[in-house]
Amino acid sequence: MTRFEEKVEELVAKHPNLTKDEAIKIITDKNERKKKKRAEKADRSNAKKPDVAKDT
Repeated sequence: MTRFEEKVEELVAKHPNLTKDEAIKIITDKNERKKKKRAEKADRSNAKKPDVAKDT
């Protein structure tokens, strides 16, 4: 079982009123938000770093 499937099963076990499709949508949406947040953080980090190539 993949990590994604495990997360879906855990969510359905914790909230029995959710269907498997709803749980998949919740996990997928959460993953997309995390990816977006990581990308924004990386962009901010890269913007703060001085460009070493310009100094030479």
